[in-house]
Amino acid sequence: MSEEMPVKSDRKPRNWREVALKPDAYDPLALENLAWSIEKRLLEMKPVPLQDVPLMLGAGIYALYYVGSHKLYAPIAEPSCETPIYVGKAMPEGGRKGEEAGSPDDEDALWDRLRDHRRSVEQAGDLEAADFRVRYLVAVDFFVSLAEQAMIRKFKPVWNSVVDGFGNHAPGSGRTTQARPQWDDLHPGRYWSTPDKMPKPSKYTAQQSEAQVRDHWRKRKLLHEAIPLQQQGGAAGVVNLEGAGLGTLKEPAGAASAG
Repeated sequence: MSEEMPVKSDRKPRNWREVALKPDAYDPLALENLAWSIEKRLLEMKPVPLQDVPLMLGAGIYALYYVGSHKLYAPIAEPSCETPIYVGKAMPEGGRKGEEAGSPDDEDALWDRLRDHRRSVEQAGDLEAADFRVRYLVAVDFFVSLAEQAMIRKFKPVWNSVVDGFGNHAPGSGRTTQARPQWDDLHPGRYWSTPDKMPKPSKYTAQQSEAQVRDHWRKRKLLHEAIPLQQQGGAAGVVNLEGAGLGTLKEPAGAASAG
């Protein structure tokens, strides 16, 4: 009798409930799956220049991307717009106040929000609106917050998770005694946040914010650590490869005074 591979029994063992796999049933209406479907559709949209967003009706979600030459954002400055610098939502006025918001095309909330962002980067002294791209999606406002939260968790955009204040509005009357937003001390220029209008500085200096941003790139594995470079004569220097840029050549401690 020839040897044959044993055939698995089609009988369930007595303890089958304990040994059986227990996969989670997919629920397309679960909140996280609804959020994922909106995120997926948004990321399928073609990025457009922030300056060229057409006037439109509706609420929705959007992702801003930086494609310019600012060294601080070199790790994400990709023409393909893979990593957003900021993710946000635009809700109808009624929806923000907890009132009945109506259909997604009841006002131009999304266009208004993107216009505000364009003005913010235009007023910043070291940024250009032409260096920003945006993906946006008009969506039923009930699901907008879900998608925004999902994208922030996934991408951890630097202007959401590290540098606070980009999405702030001008403070109302009597509130100019509050501290300037962190974003405004890092990228000064917005008319309502100048030191004469908001004298109290941010909790973080611009230099501290820059350090936080670079640390964020490292944690996200978007910024290479400094690596040694063998110079002529055997002296070891360090090249800091920051994202897509080549960085600067750093001499080892004491090299400047040597010789």
